[in-house]
Amino acid sequence: MPLFEYPELAFTQIAFLVLSVIWFLKRNDEIPLIISSFLFYVASYRYWAVEHGINQWIKLSWFISKPITQEAALEALMYITLGEICLLSTYMLCQRRSLAVAIPPSDRSVLQWLRPKTLLLGLFCLPLVILTRSQIATQLSAGSSLAFQINNYLYLFPFALVGIAILVVCLWRFGAITSLINKVMALSILTSVFYLTFGSQARFQFLGWMIAAGIIVSSFYRPKIRLALLTLSLILAMAVFAISGAMRNPNIANQSLNQIALERALGAEDANMLDGFVLLKNVYPEQLDFRWGMEHLEIFIRPIPRAWWPEKPVGGYMNKLGFTIAGGRGTVGISPTIFGSFYAEIGLFGILFFAPLYGLVIAKVVRYSTQLQPFAGVLVRAILCSSLIPLLRGGDLAGIYAWIGMAFWPCFLLLWMKRRNLTLRMYPSTHPYPSNPHPPMRLPHS
Repeated sequence: MPLFEYPELAFTQIAFLVLSVIWFLKRNDEIPLIISSFLFYVASYRYWAVEHGINQWIKLSWFISKPITQEAALEALMYITLGEICLLSTYMLCQRRSLAVAIPPSDRSVLQWLRPKTLLLGLFCLPLVILTRSQIATQLSAGSSLAFQINNYLYLFPFALVGIAILVVCLWRFGAITSLINKVMALSILTSVFYLTFGSQARFQFLGWMIAAGIIVSSFYRPKIRLALLTLSLILAMAVFAISGAMRNPNIANQSLNQIALERALGAEDANMLDGFVLLKNVYPEQLDFRWGMEHLEIFIRPIPRAWWPEKPVGGYMNKLGFTIAGGRGTVGISPTIFGSFYAEIGLFGILFFAPLYGLVIAKVVRYSTQLQPFAGVLVRAILCSSLIPLLRGGDLAGIYAWIGMAFWPCFLLLWMKRRNLTLRMYPSTHPYPSNPHPPMRLPHS
């Protein structure tokens, strides 16, 4: 019997949503707003949508499990709400700095150094991405398993364009993309990333980099205007996200695509993490022992190619139960939110331990971003927000961190190369909420 009923749990999530808006307006910090919005939609709203007949709990004919009941879903909602309280409370206690409105740096040498390297790296990667995707398609057509027989580095390499696209958007917003040739190169990269991530398989990555782009574009405005811009960009991204989710069914006619996308968004069809938590809770510890930290430790062994270690453990509880075999085309699973991944570690104690730890780490990253010059600070927070979406979705944590590493290695590499020039003491040109924010300064053409 759940300790709390739906109204109390939903009210708690709504209260965090309201508190996050106030936090944003006061501190210009979007992290709590992103976390509370996502978790409210996938938890309380999903429960409400199913209980009011807008959608149904998922049923997997090939996965033997107890049916999802109202009581089980309410218990999962309680765990998710508890995790949200632990994570956001820790974050708000440890990150109490107001974030400055970004203004162009007085020394533009870093942007001048970064611009040609970013654009050339993006154009260099474009044909490699096309070649890589073609190679993967060929292997899949030949019957190779995406989970076991196709190199994961090969599969994830195209997502490097996501990191390059965020760099391009940041350079453009800070006035470093000025000439026609630079704009053509930048648009080519952004268009390619849109094409790469606009689809049913990578829609959470699409949502992540769209939110990151919205954060960068709005970074020069005061909190009230930023809130309006971020809300608008989130609505647009969610609409495109729902359309890409509807495209999972190839038999849908074009004229009914928008209608089905609207129905999926209203029914939280693509946000069934509450269902995923219930399924996961039915598995641990009845069918599988708790992971005792291995969900996180597998992050460090995932980079080892399976060709070197054929018996390397697979990620996700369904794959561990044997629902993916070497002849299968890919891994399977219903995402249980990040708190489901914590629960798999050691039940309730996993949530109570890891949720505050993640809140502390996220707070440390945001505090670190305030010690950087504006360009780097905004870029770091954009990468963090882009990574939060797949992280909050949960599931195979090692796979999620592998995606983050492969998507943002261009950002990490270029920022590390200029790390001595990016500290705020060398660029003391930030000021919280200036009355007349300066427009981005244009750089001379390369």
